[in-house]
Amino acid sequence: MKKIIFSIILVLTLLLAVTFYGYGQKEGEVSVVKIGGVYPLTGPYAPMGIGDKQAILLAVDEINANGGIKSLGGAKIEVIFADSEGDPKVAMTAAERLISKDDVVAMLGSILSGTTATIAPVCEKYKTPLVNEGSTSITLTQHGWKYFFRSTPHDGLYCEAMFNFLEEVAKKSGEKIKTIGIMYENTLFGKTAGDVWKEKAPEHGFEIVADISYSAASIDLSSEILNLKKASPDIIFLASYTQDAILITKTMQTLNCNANAVVGIDGGQIVPSYIEAIGPLANYVSAEARWSPDIKKPLAQKVNAEYYSKYGQNMDGHNSRAYTAAIVLYNAIEEAGSTDKEKIREALANIYVPPEKIIMTWNGVKFDETGQNILGTPCIIQIQDQKFKTVFPYDIASVDFIFPMPAWSER
Repeated sequence: MKKIIFSIILVLTLLLAVTFYGYGQKEGEVSVVKIGGVYPLTGPYAPMGIGDKQAILLAVDEINANGGIKSLGGAKIEVIFADSEGDPKVAMTAAERLISKDDVVAMLGSILSGTTATIAPVCEKYKTPLVNEGSTSITLTQHGWKYFFRSTPHDGLYCEAMFNFLEEVAKKSGEKIKTIGIMYENTLFGKTAGDVWKEKAPEHGFEIVADISYSAASIDLSSEILNLKKASPDIIFLASYTQDAILITKTMQTLNCNANAVVGIDGGQIVPSYIEAIGPLANYVSAEARWSPDIKKPLAQKVNAEYYSKYGQNMDGHNSRAYTAAIVLYNAIEEAGSTDKEKIREALANIYVPPEKIIMTWNGVKFDETGQNILGTPCIIQIQDQKFKTVFPYDIASVDFIFPMPAWSER
């Protein structure tokens, strides 16, 4: 009987010890906060994914070096990356693994709208906040997701900015701009841009004379470029990723397809590897870019210098937003003072990051009820002398926009 009583007392003592130990652990004593990141680190979209990964690591290194998450007693951030390969199904599986097996408290990712569209439902399932840095399809914030937060503006705003830009260019140059040819890759990113261009062009007085979709995995786009050339638009709009952007430009040069301006939306024309691959052929190409190394903002210049020192390249319109997304998520965790996912989600829903704390030209970061940052503003760059130069809005431009661009035969 004594042995039984002793055993009961021992069990109760152990239970009490465990209970009091659990209550005694403060969240401020957390040493590491794990965040997941799903990006295309191999395959055709790897240049963008690797750049984003590098920028996120730069942000995390800076945060950790400056004391970590202070509201959690200086806990360090650890980012666990997974390769989506640019494939929506692979991205979905990777997100599920990071959340269920690696115990991440929040997610970053994933550049491509198509992969983000499969990651976000996984995050909803596991009630895990996702801060998306660069997937711009309008539809992503139309699903009623509660754990999805997009820090970048969406394609609707960016497409609108491209039309506004053309109107200002026409005024300043005195050149008439009437017709536009659009060419876009056929996944969610490109099709969304194409739909918005077709919807908005008449409102701005422009006529779409060529409407061409294609696969970003194509190895020959000659027929598409010939159709574009036949339409002879004043302006060409492109929605492309890196490898297809390179192929398009090379094919345009080979087939002597000209326009007064070629303007991309985000995508492939705003990464250094685009210029590296085709050299002077990239000159005069423009893009709605989100960011440029010559932006007149001290913090942007400082961070870009650190990125260049570490990786030997300037930042671009993709990884600058990845860096910003990491900063936004850090601020939310700092504000939450907790690794509880619901508290982090609540902090994101209510967060305001002022413009002086981010490297973008935006007016800050603040999410609406759909998870969309409502303070983002776009900019236009042009490649001049094989360097990205800001040309619009004019108040932040570092150089004048060269318009019309020289024909291939005149270069």
